[in-house]
Parts: sequence; C-alpha cells; structure tokens
Amino acid sequence: MLTASIDVSRIRTAATGVLLSCLSAACSSTPAYTGWTPDQLYEHGEQAFGDGDFGEARRAFERLVLTFPGYERAVDARHYLAQAFFRDEEYLSAVSEFTRIVQVFPDHTRSAEAWMGLCRSYAALSPHPQRDQQYTFQARTTCQNVANDFRGQPEGDSANAVASAMHAKLAEKLYAEGHFYFQRDIYESAELIFIDLLAQYGRTPAAPKAAARLIEIYDEWGWEEQRAEFTTRLLNQYPDSPEAQALAAPVAADTTSTVRSRAPPAYEAPGIRRTAR
Repeated sequence: MLTASIDVSRIRTAATGVLLSCLSAACSSTPAYTGWTPDQLYEHGEQAFGDGDFGEARRAFERLVLTFPGYERAVDARHYLAQAFFRDEEYLSAVSEFTRIVQVFPDHTRSAEAWMGLCRSYAALSPHPQRDQQYTFQARTTCQNVANDFRGQPEGDSANAVASAMHAKLAEKLYAEGHFYFQRDIYESAELIFIDLLAQYGRTPAAPKAAARLIEIYDEWGWEEQRAEFTTRLLNQYPDSPEAQALAAPVAADTTSTVRSRAPPAYEAPGIRRTAR
C-alpha cells in the first residue's frame, strides 16, 4: 500500500509540473502589454527611461506608437523612443525616429530637440578619421543647418559645437593623407593636400600643422619666397599653436638639419603659382 501511495504521489507531482509548464508557455506566448491603455504604456515607458532601462522603454513606446498612432502624446512617445535608441547606441534607428519627427511633425514643440538628436546621432556614427567619413560629412551638414535654424537658442549653440568638431575631424582626415605622402618624401602630393587643407579648414587645429609641413617642404626645395609666405602666415594666423611657437623659438647653434636635400619638382601644379625657384 505504501508503494502504491508513493506512485500516485509521483504521478500527481508530474501532472502538476506539466500543467504549470503549459500555463507558463501560454503566458509567454501572450503579446507583451496586452490590454494596456495608451496612458499605461506611456507612463511605463517613461518610468523605464528614467530608470535607465532603455530596452524596456523602447519596447513600451514601440507598442504605443504602433497600437495607438492617434494617441495625443504620440510625438512625445516617438521622441522617447528615439532617445532610447540613442542611449542604447543604436544610432541608425535613432536617426530614423528623429527624422520621422522633424519631417512629419515639423511644428511640434519636440522638433528642436529632434533636430538636435539627429545631429548627435550622425555625429555618433562618425568613425575614426582613418575610415570613410560619410557620416562625418552628414553630421557636419545636419548640425550646421540646426545651428543656423536655431541660432541664439541652446539647440543652436550645441549643434554649432558639434558641427565644429566634425569640421575639425575632416581636417584631421585630410592632414593624415598629406602626412602619409610627406613621410614618404612624396612632397608634390603632400604640398597639394596641405594647401587644400588650409583653403578648406583654415580655422581648425590641423591648419598650423599643415602650414608647418609646407614650410619644411619649401625649405627642402629651396623656395625661399613660398617658405617666407607660409612662415609669416603661421606666425600671424596661429601664434598660439605649438608649430608657431616652435618656429619662433631660437635654434641652438649646434643643431644640424635632418632634412635631406632634394631638387624641387620640375612640373607646375595646376592652380599653384610658383615664382621662386
């Protein structure tokens, strides 16, 4: 009798486990937030966002805007959704949501914040200077437009700072290209790139470095007029730069130049005037 009792108990325990498993499976197959009102979804998403749980905030706001597109705070929900993507470093998704806000709801009070979010998202996508700079160009253009459209406002000031950072990054990219040729003694190519850099990015930290390299190139070629021109330019336009200060510092009497002498190129580069030879 004891054995039979034990067997029945085991059967009942197993049956209970199967039932609980089925109930659990049924519950897990039920869509999240079923039966929730839009206000409940909004409050839940807002709370999750405030707590730093951006994944949960994203899920709540996605359900809200998909299920209740006509909700009175739908634009605010989309803004939270875009910000949640940004905080989770899903920048392309953030770009998509911010773009939707500024294009579909351009007059909404969230529009300025969305434009700034778009600016920051493109900037976050900007890679290391040695890689392709497509997103850096996009960030600079977008942020400069935001700075112009919201001039005098906090969003405009912030966007202008980001645009300047992207501009400087593009200058560093171009300087790295010129320096690549400079280090390998391909001075003709380096010269053209550095001159282009000074024309396009004359107010960036890369500019005095480019001017200093040009001085070295012209010094090696023996082009005194061009060397004097860029020496004056470096000292006058970038007096606080390390390159200008190094140039203005007295040279020790026993210092020996390490630049190898080489004849200047025999060709005339397009668009470049060279009078001293």
